Amino acid sequence: MPRPLPALLLLVAACAARDASIANDAQLRLIGLRADDLRLCSGVPDRRETSDGGEFWTYVRTPPSSGLSLPVPVAGGAVSLSSSSNCYVTFQVVQGHVTRIGYSAASEFGLARDSACAPVVQGCLRMLDQGMIQRD
Repeated sequence: MPRPLPALLLLVAACAARDASIANDAQLRLIGLRADDLRLCSGVPDRRETSDGGEFWTYVRTPPSSGLSLPVPVAGGAVSLSSSSNCYVTFQVVQGHVTRIGYSAASEFGLARDSACAPVVQGCLRMLDQGMIQRD
């Protein structure tokens, strides 16, 4: 009899690891991106702060929770799998260009901690790859 639960857990973990990789990749590849291009690919930031170090644009993402409940015949109950996380992505913008990107995320996938941040930067990476935006 096939065991769908381990396969499902593996699939969820693989997706989280992929998204964490996207978020980590963005921390290098989006440095030098123009502020206008950042607004184009990630939208208008939820918060903006200014200090001596430049501007700090923060995007807050709280994706909807998702869950799956599978019956476990042996125990006579159900096993519940859920994914819930949030992310704060902060871009430091100096002289109109991204100089640093920081993540503050909470996730149930310990090793893929920044996976919830991928949606904020994913569009920027795609547009960069397609040559629609560029770094200076």
